[in-house]
Amino acid sequence: MKHLATLALVLCPAFAQAGDLAIECGTPDPAKPEMGAHLILFDGENKGRIVLGDQEFEAMVLPGLEGAVTFLHIGDGFTFQYAVNVQEGRYDYSASGSRQGNRRGECRVLEN
Repeated sequence: MKHLATLALVLCPAFAQAGDLAIECGTPDPAKPEMGAHLILFDGENKGRIVLGDQEFEAMVLPGLEGAVTFLHIGDGFTFQYAVNVQEGRYDYSASGSRQGNRRGECRVLEN
């Protein structure tokens, strides 16, 4: 059983360490699979990770007002951001460049 838990940690890129804030964003539009993201804010830091299927992106994490937090990734030829209101359980997604688009959806905080 110990080996199974270790294997799960290695194989699951969306795994958050204790103390990290992990958020699951739903996919209200099947034509925009990038909306189905796992967002992880590293404990005590202003950075995190955006996990989209089998892709991982480093993110700057910016605090907002009243329980809001924004995950921002600036990539090669594109940028995207997830503005998440943790208290209300919703997010706004926007992207530019090759991943251009804007959408809204629901999210939930995952228990560690």
